[in-house]
Amino acid sequence: MSTLPSTSTTGVRPLVAVVLATGNRDKVRELRPMLEGISPSLALYSLADLALSPDIEETESTLEGNARLKAAAVMELAGPMFEWLIVLADDTGLEVDALGGAPGVRSARFAPAPESASPSYEDNVRHLLHSMAGAAGRAARFRTVIALKGRLPSGNGGSHEIDETVEGRIDGTITPERHGAEGFGYDPVFLPDGSGKTFSEMSLPEKNSISHRGRAISKAIARIRHLMTVSGFPSISTGNRP
Repeated sequence: MSTLPSTSTTGVRPLVAVVLATGNRDKVRELRPMLEGISPSLALYSLADLALSPDIEETESTLEGNARLKAAAVMELAGPMFEWLIVLADDTGLEVDALGGAPGVRSARFAPAPESASPSYEDNVRHLLHSMAGAAGRAARFRTVIALKGRLPSGNGGSHEIDETVEGRIDGTITPERHGAEGFGYDPVFLPDGSGKTFSEMSLPEKNSISHRGRAISKAIARIRHLMTVSGFPSISTGNRP
């Protein structure tokens, strides 16, 4: 294994900052416990931790496009703050067969809302159930695409640029009524295949173990571990971690 990157002028080994490119506190709450413990050289930050509140308009037509767009925008802002960093930006969509794949990339903005306003979780769920009234089939899936963008030290004293994506998916059905009080978004009406509970009826660890976002972040964690190891940073034994 290569040696650790050289210490800074202060004698402190450089940390790798992992920046969660979201202002959604519910997403941060889900992601933080899964990301902590990757490496003793990793420090985790939300946008709020860095006092950043970028206004990023999601203009792309795909989840991957929007994830990459957000990662690039946050990298531009957070990049000057750290020597080494990885920005994680996700876009998640609920795809319902009876609605031709909608709401898809518009999942967070599915319900009608006044200009410059965003619908609430409840607005979106209500609009979804109304849109599916009388639908014969209720098959659906959640997909999350996570973009990783950043830089890590390379073996020749330079830096290695990171720009890639991973994806997680889970299939299920849309229930006719809400069930459960946990989670957020469409969780009260999404019943994963093979489960007797909606996401809102699950504990956070239970949901994270099977969810689209949990599966995507597990892949992202594997990539971060690999990239940090190649760059000479120590990692914590995976054990039962993703």
